[in-house]
Amino acid sequence: MAKSFLVVLLFLLAGCSGVPRAPDASSPCYANEASYECQVERYRNVNN
Repeated sequence: MAKSFLVVLLFLLAGCSGVPRAPDASSPCYANEASYECQVERYRNVNN
């Protein structure tokens, strides 16, 4: 019983890992991906 519960729990957790995160409305990329501010944010995120 405990093993089957553990297997089901692992399947549920694995299913949630593929759900995309909600976009951050405070990010300059939320409104316009091609803006200069968005490009600067992407550059800073890569180099952190």
